[in-house]
This record gives sequence, C-alpha cells and structure tokens, in this order.
Amino acid sequence: MGRQAELNEAFASLTESLVGDFDLAELLDRIAGCCVTLCSAGGAGIVVVDRAGTLRDVAYSSEAVRALERRQMEVGEGPCIDCVRLGRPVIETDLSAADARWPLFAPAGRLAGFNSARALPLRLCDTTVGALSLFDVGAAGRGEEDLRAAQVFADLAVLAVLHHRQLDVESTGETIAHALADRSLIERAKGMLAEAGGIGTDEAFERLAVHARRYVQGPTETAAALVSGALAPDAVLGPAPRTRPGGD
Repeated sequence: MGRQAELNEAFASLTESLVGDFDLAELLDRIAGCCVTLCSAGGAGIVVVDRAGTLRDVAYSSEAVRALERRQMEVGEGPCIDCVRLGRPVIETDLSAADARWPLFAPAGRLAGFNSARALPLRLCDTTVGALSLFDVGAAGRGEEDLRAAQVFADLAVLAVLHHRQLDVESTGETIAHALADRSLIERAKGMLAEAGGIGTDEAFERLAVHARRYVQGPTETAAALVSGALAPDAVLGPAPRTRPGGD
C-alpha cells in the first residue's frame, strides 16, 4: 500500500470514529500514533489549552514524548508553546543549533533522542486551542507533504474534541476539561498496572488498550473500572501483547 493510500485509510478510519460513540482519549492517542507512522515522526503529542488558559498534555505516543511536552510547559518554551502563542506552524530542523531559540527545551529534546521538532496548531475558528507536536530523530520529515498531513490530523483532533459529548463551539473548554479528566483516569490506571505487573507505563497502556478492545470498551471505561476497584489489575495484565495498539 502506498503512502497516500495509507493516509486516506487513516483519515477515513478516524473520520468514521467521529460519527459514532467514541472514546476521546483513545481517539486522540490514535491521532498521535498516526502521526508517528504516517508523518515521518519519531514521536508525537497533543496539548490543549484548559479553561484557565494553561497548556495541558492530553495525548502522546510514548512516555518520552509526554515528559518532553511537560518540560516545555514547565519552562515556558519550545515548539508547542510558540505554536499556540503564534497560531501557526513552528519548525526547528536542528535542535543542536536551537539553544539560543530554546535554551532550556532544546537540550532536553536532544537528551530525549530527538534532533528536530515540528508543531502544528489545533485551530478552532480564529482561535488556537492547542498544538500537535512531532519530534524527529533525524531531519524534520518530508517537508510540506508531511506538514499538510499532520495539519489534517491536528484538525481531526479539534473535531474530536468538539463532537465528544455532542457539545458546541462555546462548550469547548468544558469538553477539554472532560478530556483531561479522562486522561487523568488513564494515567492512574497505568500506574496501578505498572506497579502490579512490575512493567513500564508504556507497556501498561498497551495491556489496558488490549483489554479494552477485547471487551469492546474504550480505554477510559476500562481505566475507570480499575481505579474504582471494579476491575482487578490481574484481570487486565494477562499475557504481554504482541503488537502495539493500532499496529498492523
């Protein structure tokens, strides 16, 4: 299958999810995963602006990306910070030469194993409500071709936020709050599974997602059952999955 056919299939699958009853946290994670596989990215993350005007991470392809996104928010600099502030794409092709631009973020990006970064705005009318960040181990993807595809994924993320719980544009802040609450549940459940199974949090999320698919649930629903005690960690851990969620 060619790259354009793979992109078309991903766009169709994500759009189909939007018209059904979907788990927002899972869909945003799928969007981040698609950016890794289809936009030449080594890692991807999504941040949104909450009701207090603070950037919060809501989806990411790995714990390394999550830590890097949080580093940006802690120090107040980096591609996603500039992207949200300026409302336009931000590209850095060489993090080794970006210390003057981002003196605190650039070294952290290199330490995480990334050499370049891109950030695309999550756009809602004339407002930027977040950013999709792509981190690369080499050069920044295929240029305009990858940026166009990544912007479509960013726009799909905004549509997912808007359509979740059938809320309108004026209720975006409330929807983002729900998305953050869902992510918090998943993080707590991941921690429980990691501790119970003696595994890393990335693997813990894989086990959570596999269990959710097996019982036709969203990861948020499964996470809520774990946190409430209705579902035991041992019931989720089981054998290690052979492939990552969303993988072929």
